[in-house]
Amino acid sequence: MKKLIFSLLLSAACSMASVQAQTPFAKDSLSVSSFVNFQQKVDFEDYQVKFKKVVSDSRCPKDVMCIRAGEAKVLLSIYKNGKFIKDKEVTIDASGYVMEENNLAFNTDDFKIYGMTLKPYPKTSDGIQDEDYKLEIVFQPKQL
Repeated sequence: MKKLIFSLLLSAACSMASVQAQTPFAKDSLSVSSFVNFQQKVDFEDYQVKFKKVVSDSRCPKDVMCIRAGEAKVLLSIYKNGKFIKDKEVTIDASGYVMEENNLAFNTDDFKIYGMTLKPYPKTSDGIQDEDYKLEIVFQPKQL
């Protein structure tokens, strides 16, 4: 009996530990949004963000019924005044949910940079060439 209770408590503790609090993100009226083509940069103040690479795209095609919506992962390069700062991989959820933990690419003192929407959305009949991708980049000023 003690083993059964211990197993149940351990199982509950493990499942609670694996649940991660996620912070939803939504654009507001102060946010600046721009679509950037594959291998192109977008500028905001002293910063530039380059849509460097599509790491993976496992989003469920529009014309298919899937159990899981899937996701796409993209690699962004962040620059300040033309100097490379870092690469950051962001996850674009096919369901449209945008979470700080998945979509935040860079955090400055004055604003945050997010990767939001990846276009085009896949169809089974069409393969997407890298050069056809466009990514929405959002610059969101921090609230005072």
